[in-house]
Amino acid sequence: MTRKVTPTTVATPSASTTSSSSSSYFRNPLKLLKVIPKSLFKSSHNFSKKVLKKVPISKPPQIVRWDLLGVTMSYMWGLLNRRRLPVVLRRPIYGAWAKLFRCNMDEIPAPLESYPSLAEFFSRPIKDGCRPICESGMISPVDGRVLACGEVVSDTVEQIKGVTYSLNHFLGCDPFTLLKNPNSKLYHCILYLSPGDYHRIHSSEDWVIKKRSHFPGTLFPVNKPFLKLIPSLFALNERIVLSGDWEQGFYSLTAVGAYNVGSISLNFDHVTQTNQITRDFRCKNLEYFSWNGVGSHSYDSDYAEDIPQSRGQEIGQFHLGSTVVLIFESKDFQFNVQPGDYCKMGSFIGENK
Repeated sequence: MTRKVTPTTVATPSASTTSSSSSSYFRNPLKLLKVIPKSLFKSSHNFSKKVLKKVPISKPPQIVRWDLLGVTMSYMWGLLNRRRLPVVLRRPIYGAWAKLFRCNMDEIPAPLESYPSLAEFFSRPIKDGCRPICESGMISPVDGRVLACGEVVSDTVEQIKGVTYSLNHFLGCDPFTLLKNPNSKLYHCILYLSPGDYHRIHSSEDWVIKKRSHFPGTLFPVNKPFLKLIPSLFALNERIVLSGDWEQGFYSLTAVGAYNVGSISLNFDHVTQTNQITRDFRCKNLEYFSWNGVGSHSYDSDYAEDIPQSRGQEIGQFHLGSTVVLIFESKDFQFNVQPGDYCKMGSFIGENK
């Protein structure tokens, strides 16, 4: 007895079906990602991390920064500002800048023609005696407006009324672990510099600098609309954190860059370069080209010898820049200023009780 076998027909895609599928991928190439196993992405990511950890050089290769708009424009603006201007153009350009941003021309110590570039004019010194140093108490390190100040009671503090940022993210560590004395408290003060202000940074107290942390970060504008719009803006932007000790314990001064104003220099440290368009492969800010880790990666340097600073001593300067943040330890400190107050460098802002 023989069994009757019914032949089966295997369906094959027609030319029209194949064409339709191909055109679908052509119109939307991202659909191709759906057919790639997720395990392949994970294994390739793990492989790349292992390779980068074994890079046998102290400074890994560079890569273009991910936030092309903010950082690239700031970098280009920095290049433009550093270009030498013809002498004949300097007075009208600097004069227009001073008028637009209400610079005090009486404080400028040299003729306008003597500043070769806009960056040099922007970070110019002022005449001797224009900023008398208060004889006692903590002084303002810059000319600027107080955005926030007060005691730090948790990891998050105000960057502007109603909007906070994380000190852990900002400093790169838990701020309360920095306290030297068990009965002390932490305090902070944020001072914003407008384009027309004197842009040199001075020491607000007698202290010693022990460490420098450079967070490449990004460069958002630092003004009220953006401070209200973007939480933790100060912890995202490029910044240099100088930390050390004063008579009460821990003390830090941080210079924060901003959009088009990311250039910061230190008088005692010529290694640190800010407002650069390149970034290390290992930098967490580049992971997946996402927000994950932005502003959290830092290049740290413990100075071989403590760098003493006295009240009113010049520390560095913004070549075009933005904000200074003081975070310090004290058993009991009282501010003499409040948000909205305008301070000049050397003026009294508070004291230990």
